[in-house]
Amino acid sequence: MGVSTLRANRRRSRTQSPFASPAGVLSICLQLRERCPEIIPRTDKQLYLMLESVRNIERRPASDTKRGRPSRWPREHLLEVAHQLRTILERETSGRISLQSFIAQHLRVLRFPSDVQTALTDGEINLQEAAQLARLTAERLGCPPAEARSRRAEVLRSHLAVQGSQNRLRNRVRELLGVETAQSINTMHMTSVIERVDELLEIDPSDARHMFWEEMKRLFYAMREIQPDDLDEQVLSDFMAAVDEVSNVLYRIEIRRRKREQHSQSLTI
Repeated sequence: MGVSTLRANRRRSRTQSPFASPAGVLSICLQLRERCPEIIPRTDKQLYLMLESVRNIERRPASDTKRGRPSRWPREHLLEVAHQLRTILERETSGRISLQSFIAQHLRVLRFPSDVQTALTDGEINLQEAAQLARLTAERLGCPPAEARSRRAEVLRSHLAVQGSQNRLRNRVRELLGVETAQSINTMHMTSVIERVDELLEIDPSDARHMFWEEMKRLFYAMREIQPDDLDEQVLSDFMAAVDEVSNVLYRIEIRRRKREQHSQSLTI
């Protein structure tokens, strides 16, 4: 038996966290409701929004109240929810899951497609793999929901059959979504980015759009420098939350570009 096979079997036989499932996440939310009945919103949707505010307010000092949109909930309520949630997580997970990690990573399980939730609950995939598979939505694939579900099932079957790694699954999802993988980013691509930034600055120095490519370039160079030892749970939690927001922005840009191309094609017909 090869080393790769041993690693795959060891990865698949590991114990799944009971809180990396819809039922586990909901049990935490239920306990939170019981502890803060006068504070927690009645609907689950509003609860999730409140917890996002809790995560954000935990990362900002009390004096920093002017950045971003004002919260719809009083600061003292958010801090009380944070205190109670941290107490619950400490008791239920012995400190293995932090408040930031629960909100940024575990809470999104409740928004995964039902078939992805089932695969996660059954232990076929872990939380990170489920997050990747959940990206294959009908909206992003540009197909009916039934077809999107079928594609997810096909990707999952293939992933389990070859005992694929998280990285391999991530690249497969990116391919299906039409996103370039990290391997396809080369010096030529970076050169074109730099030229585009320089061109914008020459045309209009006050044009803020150059900041988009500047930040993307910074991410590219960061990928080459950052080492696994530089990442801890808090950094990973913050990064994944930020990536979710960036992905949504990039998706809106892609939709806008497609509409513009479709409009141009209709004019030429």
